[in-house]
Amino acid sequence: MALGESNSTLKSKRLLLARFIEWVTSEGIYDLQELDLLVLEKYRRYLNRYRKRNGQPLDISTQCARLMAVTKFVKTMDYYDVIDGTFAKKFRLPRIPRRLPKDIPTIEDIERVLDQALIMGRLGLRNRAIIEVFYATGIRRIELVNLNVRDIDFQRQILTVREGKNKNDRNVPIARRALDWVERYLKELHLRLACLASGEALFLTEAGKRMKPHKVTDMVTKCIDRSGIDKKGACHLLRHVTATEMLRHGADIRQVQEMLGHSDISSTQIYAHVTILDLNRVYYETHPAAKEI
Repeated sequence: MALGESNSTLKSKRLLLARFIEWVTSEGIYDLQELDLLVLEKYRRYLNRYRKRNGQPLDISTQCARLMAVTKFVKTMDYYDVIDGTFAKKFRLPRIPRRLPKDIPTIEDIERVLDQALIMGRLGLRNRAIIEVFYATGIRRIELVNLNVRDIDFQRQILTVREGKNKNDRNVPIARRALDWVERYLKELHLRLACLASGEALFLTEAGKRMKPHKVTDMVTKCIDRSGIDKKGACHLLRHVTATEMLRHGADIRQVQEMLGHSDISSTQIYAHVTILDLNRVYYETHPAAKEI
């Protein structure tokens, strides 16, 4: 496995490899030396034919993830001279079609979600601060739960993401409004929740422990559902909003790439396509050839 990968990524890859091992042993293959290009191609065909309990095939992205876990394993074994894994270089992974983000909330939608966060009982103040940070910065869910109090510079209005994707650190600007909510949360609730188990964690559970990613997802999903905006998604939906609104209002795509922490600009470019909706509207409003005669 690659250095710098998170525990959740490593756990996921171990699970994918376990599924491959289960399949390969069912094929009567027990020795690593028996792995070759034909075995990988046979596994590809198996995944392509596989049907879930509901009768649906595996998504291309799922198939690709399983195959990628195997090829990386083979290359690692080759690197340590356990096997000759050069055949893996010839294996071509399926191409995953890029999907445009859909159902991206408007600014008005986000305000409705934020209103819901504040009325969710004792922890409403914490929830509002969390969604404000998501909306203001576009950081990932795992990056948010890993935030410590010292990672927010209220004076310079900078949020430091430590060990984001690929273990990279980055600084991102954070809006004054989001900072005001975080500051209010720290003064009015964080002090009451904090205990020895809290460490430096910024966002705490009712028991005073650092929040888990799935708990953040549950909270954001509940706020979105209660808001009535009829949009699907949770934490990543707020990330979509950040990127889309920045591009719509004139940000350079490389600046958005830096903001989101994308290592490859192609990951950011999907948001540029979303702004075609704005281009369409402006085009038909302003171009003489597009106006009805």
